[in-house]
Amino acid sequence: MRGFEIVLALVVVATVVAALADRLRAPAPSLLVIAGLAIGTVPGVPDVQLRPEVVAIGVLPPLLYAAATDAAMSELRRVLGSVSALAVGLVAASAVAVAFVTHAMFPQVSPAAAFVLGAVLASTDPIAVSALARSMHLPPRLLALVQGESLLNDVTSLVLFRVAIRRATAGAGYLCSVRRGNSFASAVAVR
Repeated sequence: MRGFEIVLALVVVATVVAALADRLRAPAPSLLVIAGLAIGTVPGVPDVQLRPEVVAIGVLPPLLYAAATDAAMSELRRVLGSVSALAVGLVAASAVAVAFVTHAMFPQVSPAAAFVLGAVLASTDPIAVSALARSMHLPPRLLALVQGESLLNDVTSLVLFRVAIRRATAGAGYLCSVRRGNSFASAVAVR
């Protein structure tokens, strides 16, 4: 199977699981995670390599659009300040906390690499948040706050991820040059 066929098969599986979740009245994100874990443990399932551009252009925008159409814009405008503070401050604090715990538990992981992991894990899934918030019947203002934060935190997470990747790879290039015995000028040029 080629990559496109594998991704198409996974989309079909995700659609079936989501429909099953509706029938069972279970949270779809939880069932999707369980299905993903089950598929990942099946022997012989080929690895799928996706370029970051495919995810950034082909996967994230439709997901964010679907979550955005579910949000009430009038309520979101009222809580935009709080949403912004949470989407930036909470995501940054979460990324730092994950980095700190990761580096503390696994000292062999550099702080820069731990921060990359923190940036990846810091944001929430807007579709899952919307589904959960809707099922809890939250008041409109709180629902707008939760949905708005989950929509905008992806932006913060992506920016943190880009910064963390550049920091992690810049340090690796510098260390690689120094270990080879090159001069400081050539080590800086590698950055």
